[in-house]
Formats: sequence, structure tokens, C-alpha cells
Amino acid sequence: PPPAALQPTAFKDIGKLCSDLLSKDYKTGSNSVEVKSKVPNGITFTPKADKTGDKFSGSLAAKSAVPGGADLEVTLKTSGVMSASLEAANMMKGLSLTLDCETPAPGKPGLLSSGKGTLDYKTDALTAKGSYDYYRGDAHAAASSAFKALTFGACADYSVSKSSLSKYAAACQYVAPDFTVCAKLNEALGKPDGMVYAGSYYHKVSPKMQVGTEVSKAAKKDAVSLAFGCQYKLDKDLTVKGKVDADGMLSASYKHKLSNISTLTLATVIDTVHLAESSKHKFGLALNLTP
Repeated sequence: PPPAALQPTAFKDIGKLCSDLLSKDYKTGSNSVEVKSKVPNGITFTPKADKTGDKFSGSLAAKSAVPGGADLEVTLKTSGVMSASLEAANMMKGLSLTLDCETPAPGKPGLLSSGKGTLDYKTDALTAKGSYDYYRGDAHAAASSAFKALTFGACADYSVSKSSLSKYAAACQYVAPDFTVCAKLNEALGKPDGMVYAGSYYHKVSPKMQVGTEVSKAAKKDAVSLAFGCQYKLDKDLTVKGKVDADGMLSASYKHKLSNISTLTLATVIDTVHLAESSKHKFGLALNLTP
């Protein structure tokens, strides 16, 4: 039977199943530890530390509900930059508002380096999003709709300071019970690659196994980029993933839920074109704790 009608997917999430399969849990070149804990008064604290080579960075985030049904999150980074995000969901049916701001790096002038407002609107037939960054002068708009199992949408970015369109994109996605096919077209105006065509295919082979493929081509280039991979769930606590791309990069990840409060992820990227050069290969470790 034909697939049932679906609610429209937000434009940014079109093709997300395949994108997540081929990108999540592959973080290499750094080691990270993250601890997330919620205190009795409802505030959630999330300290995070990253080590990349000889460089260390970290952040501390605090998130809490505030009067009026909104959520406030404040993050302080070791670089001295502070950011805040206030999200008010369901201001009216289907409408939510998010306000984001960030302070400039130490030594740079100004009270804020970024101040953005975002409106999201969702109905059974349409999703729409609009945002504007006052300090950077960047405006963004996106919308998507669905007809039965087909979702289609478009987005555009406009630079107010330059009075010109900076980039645009269009996409469509077909969703069946066990597979998803997506096609995209995007162009960053003024960039050398020009227009880029992309497509992806995601297949849930079984409850334990998923496979996916992404292909893209810049209109001004002859080369075609290709990446494909799979994920296999060995048991309820252990998942392995593998991926290979047209540049000869072989990636693998191992994700293990050690306990109810801890998850360990190991990842590696091997340059199969330069196997003898150890500097070309990368490894990564991430430990997440949620007491």
C-alpha cells in the first residue's frame, strides 16, 4: 500500500536520517568529557571539556525553566565568551520564539557580538521559520510542506548590510516505512563552487541495521563526492558504525552504554590513500555522564 500522509518535516531536517547516520559519532581529533546533572530546583548543569592536541577548551551550561513557560540556557566558555538562549514554546498554537545572544571575545569592543531572534511556526500542512541577527545583519527564512509521503521546501539567507541574497536552497524528500530518498539543490552566491546538487538514500534494513548513501556534485566541477555507511546495533547497549567516502577516508565508531548514567564513544578516521603516514589518521574519544 502507498505510504500514509505525513506531517511536513522542517526544512533543516530534510535528509537528516541519512546525514546523522553518516556524521554522528564520528568526532575525531579530540577527546571530550561531558557531565549532565539536574539539581532538585530543576536547573540542569552541563560542564564539558575538550582536548585537541595541546589545546584545551571547556564550557559550563546551565538550563532552567523560567516563569511564562520558557526555558533559559546560559553558557560560559573558557575563552571568556558567554552566550544565552531563551526559548518560549507554544506562544500560540504552533508558534515558538527563541532569542539568542553572545558576548564578543575578550579584547573585542561591544556589548554583544550576536543577537538573534527566531520564530518557528508549525501546522499539519506547513512548517515555517524566520530569523534575524541584529548585529550581523543576517536574515534567514525557510518553509516546507507535505503532500502524502512527499515533503518539499526551500530556504534563503539575505545579508541586510550588503543588500543581497547570500545563499538559497531547495529540497524534497520521499518517506516510506523503511526507506527515505532526498534530493537537494543549494548555492552560496559568490563562492567558487557555485551551485551544488546533492542526493541521499536511507534504508532501515532491520531494527538492528541501517544503511545510507550521500552523493553531491558542484556544478562547476567534474568530480562527484560520495559517502556511504552503515550502523549495526549489536545489543541494546552497543552500536558500531562504519563509513567510507570517495576521498579514501575510512571511518568507524564504537558506542557503548556502560551504565544507566554513562556512554563511551570511540571513533577513528583512517586515510587509506596514505596508510603509511600516521599523521593522516585521527582518533577521538567522548565520555558522556548523566547522573
